[in-house]
Amino acid sequence: MSSTNDINEPWYQNPRLVLGIISIFVLVGIAGWFTASEQEDPQFPYRNGFISLNANGMTISQIRDKAVVPIERLLSEIDEIRTYQARIKNGNATIDIELDEHIYNTDSIWQRIKSDIAGLEGSIAPINVSVNDRAQDTQGIVIAINGPHTLAKKRELALKLRSEIEQVQAIRSVKLVGDPQEQVVIDYSMQTMHDTGWSPFEIASLFENPEGKAATLQSNGLTTNLSPVGKVDSVEKIKNTQLQLPDGSAVPLSSIADIYSRTNPTAPEQFILRGEQVVGLAISLPANTVRVTEVGEQILKTIERFNARYTDPPAEIVLFQPRWTDERKSGLLTSLATGCIGVAIVLMLMMSVRTAFVVVVSIPTIALCALGVFTAGQGVIHQMTIAGMVLSLGLMVDNSIVLAEKILQLIEQGKSKLIACKWAVKELYKPLATATVTTIAAFLPMLLATGNVADFIASIPILVILCISFSYLVALTLVPVLAKFTFKSAHVKQQSKPFFNIWGRNICGFALEKPKTVSLMFVATCVAMLVLPSKNGEFFPKTSRNQAYVDILLPYGTDIVRTTQTATAVSKAIDSFAEVTNVFSFSGSSGPRFYYNLVQQPGERNVARVVFEVTPDADVSDLVERLNHFLPEQFPSILVVARELGQGPPIESPIELRLIGEQRVDLYHAAEQMLALLMSKQETQNTRRAFSYGVPQLTMQIDQQALKSVNLTEQQIATFIAWQGSGLHASTLLYKTEPVDLIIQDSSSTQDIEQLLALDVINAQNEFFPLSLIGEAQVKGMLGVETRRNGREEIRVLSDVKVGVDEESLLLSLLPELRDIAEKHKITLELGGEFAESEEANNALLLALPAGLVLLFIALILQFNSYRLTLLVMASIPLGAIGAPTMLALVGVPFGFMSLLGVLALTGIVVNTAILLIDKAIQDIKRGIDKNVAIINAVETRLRAIMLTTVTTIVGMLPLTSSQSPLWPPLAWAVIGGLITSTILMLVIMPIWMNWLIDPKRYIQRINECNK
Repeated sequence: MSSTNDINEPWYQNPRLVLGIISIFVLVGIAGWFTASEQEDPQFPYRNGFISLNANGMTISQIRDKAVVPIERLLSEIDEIRTYQARIKNGNATIDIELDEHIYNTDSIWQRIKSDIAGLEGSIAPINVSVNDRAQDTQGIVIAINGPHTLAKKRELALKLRSEIEQVQAIRSVKLVGDPQEQVVIDYSMQTMHDTGWSPFEIASLFENPEGKAATLQSNGLTTNLSPVGKVDSVEKIKNTQLQLPDGSAVPLSSIADIYSRTNPTAPEQFILRGEQVVGLAISLPANTVRVTEVGEQILKTIERFNARYTDPPAEIVLFQPRWTDERKSGLLTSLATGCIGVAIVLMLMMSVRTAFVVVVSIPTIALCALGVFTAGQGVIHQMTIAGMVLSLGLMVDNSIVLAEKILQLIEQGKSKLIACKWAVKELYKPLATATVTTIAAFLPMLLATGNVADFIASIPILVILCISFSYLVALTLVPVLAKFTFKSAHVKQQSKPFFNIWGRNICGFALEKPKTVSLMFVATCVAMLVLPSKNGEFFPKTSRNQAYVDILLPYGTDIVRTTQTATAVSKAIDSFAEVTNVFSFSGSSGPRFYYNLVQQPGERNVARVVFEVTPDADVSDLVERLNHFLPEQFPSILVVARELGQGPPIESPIELRLIGEQRVDLYHAAEQMLALLMSKQETQNTRRAFSYGVPQLTMQIDQQALKSVNLTEQQIATFIAWQGSGLHASTLLYKTEPVDLIIQDSSSTQDIEQLLALDVINAQNEFFPLSLIGEAQVKGMLGVETRRNGREEIRVLSDVKVGVDEESLLLSLLPELRDIAEKHKITLELGGEFAESEEANNALLLALPAGLVLLFIALILQFNSYRLTLLVMASIPLGAIGAPTMLALVGVPFGFMSLLGVLALTGIVVNTAILLIDKAIQDIKRGIDKNVAIINAVETRLRAIMLTTVTTIVGMLPLTSSQSPLWPPLAWAVIGGLITSTILMLVIMPIWMNWLIDPKRYIQRINECNK
């Protein structure tokens, strides 16, 4: 290159400057890929949490009046809280809290909630209250301790392994799963009480202060701390505790009672693996700050070292999220690589080798530059991040293709490479900027939307915007630099050019010659596509894991033993299917939240969840459908529902009717009528009540006069009953890693009503009286659970739908009847489930849509300075929106949330074609060319660039259509369908619209004014 050329070379095309800056960005992108935080799915702000209330011995009404209602009043004063839902049972309650979706600084809100709750603790004592503001954490790694060990030994091993895993720096928490809870039991019989005269509450009083009393001595300037005196730090100490008998002799407690350690036979949660009760560990990792796969490797090594110390390795991994993180990443990377190769092949076939080389080099350059900026800004790599890059694949080459084509065209016209690069940039920088801004405008609603769904996809618009922004910069800088080094100055005839020229001229000429015929065909085509029947399906797609689960719901009041037995039987039935490789269950709760959108049900003894894995090639959807026919037949008396793991927010059932009112009778009547209505529809299944009419409850009617005559209190009577029941809680011992409950129990008790009434109680004067003298036992139906929403009583009716049924259409068809029922009984009806979540997701995007339209309008006005042409470009948007559902209908993919994202993404892609055509036509008109000729020339010269950008975008999307994850095909097919229809329709209808709306006099007049 000559020195003159160097002097005239624009600074932004200086090879050393351009290559140096881009190399820095590329290196930052490479470093970011290997060092940035990574995880399987995006993490949501902590908008969901709950308050736990523990009130042993208190009834539902007592807990509600003393604690729940005051807390509800407190929560109602916090504006940032969206809903609070209370679930009250005898002895405990939970209040689920959901913050408004526009709240992102959640920590300050939760701190306020904690502070306000702390101020109530004195007034609601003795109810224990705790706030969990990290309920959304995913416990993605679950380990089971099994093998030839007692349950107590398994717990001991689990605690040891927990201590070792906690040494891994990146761990947030490690919690016991199916904790059997160690107890120390003082097995004290009624006969012994008769012999010794010691009542169970007198024995319990010996351990009121198990921590003992410490002291400090100061002498001669020295301070000496005295160890606690009376501290209970072993079972032996309990055994050696001295009691004085009526004859004055002192004996150790072990002489009148059996004292031993055991696991709690009625522990509230149990973990069963292959029919064996095990103890598990659930591990949570901090969100957005670690590389999950690397931390997973550290955990694996810790487990390997732990297992190496035992002949029979006790620790087994049953759930391991880092593996799925790696598979998600690898799968999307394969799609990205396949798309890149496909785009490169298309470019090589449709362009000259040198031009294709320049464009192909720009692809990884743009991707790595965008990734560098993203990771430098603390961006996290997960499936949405990579999906954003895949979606950008076709978009990021558009600017490079157009500019490279223009440079080559100018070189073929005899211009030098330097002049060709300068003129190409000068001519195209403005329309390319407009096209870039319009594409950004299309993704702006996704970026500006708020809420959980918007947070889930937030990385997609960020990556797309970064990619297309860098594509513009790379097109104006790197492409000219590479063109100078690779393009030849000599005329190079391209074989494909005449083909596109001829087709472009013929298509446009036909449209301009017969506008009415073409317009009629256009309208008929659009109508035909709109009436094409679509496939029904879920709004949020499923995941691609080879895992699924079965939720089990037994009647309220079912004990943990029966729940576990049922879950074990269901597990065995599932294991009989050939494709099932592993089965495990959690009873007494829904188990750890190993996937981000699982519905959690903690502390429910009548609830169980069975998780199962299948072979990699098994069809999970088909197996789940078969299980939903098989399991109800095998277990007709309980509710058993098999489900796939899904995307989107947690949804308990697709159809959820929330009935809110003041009178419980009206709620029940309305619920039964709505339940009957849902059950009458063939499209529904598993229709059920999410409420309880009542459970049997034993009530002691105490005769207060008789109680006073025997010199006893109701509290003492309660201790006698607890002693004969599951055990009297005497104290909590803290001499081990985990607290140990000290229980006084009569193991010979049958715990039935007859024996209870025959129970002898003893007073301080060592006088014995039968309990039947003091009270009468009655079995009554009592409310099993009370649910409230935002301070009002609520009950729910839930229902699933059969495969292929659109629950939204079904619910809308039933809505008039449902509202009539609600109005008849004067209650409030709210819709939850998938209907509410899909509506919320749509609203989140649609509310942000005006911002994108405003940006699009501004860009077009600045480009064309014409309302007509701006509206002309915006009129092209529906052309893509029409094609998306058409393609989805043809390939049998339901239109859902990801399809909606595809339609929004099409907005920016579609208008680029219109911009290129209109800009070229106006340029020729300004040169004095006839309008019709200018329009034909625009289609003729721009057709190859339009086809290249369309085909490369389609090819870039194709790998996602065959993705193993159901998340991506709806988006990919929507984009592909919209591109195909918009490109075809645009080429035939846009020339007609341009002929109607472009006024040549306006541009000729401006030229004449400038010449004067």
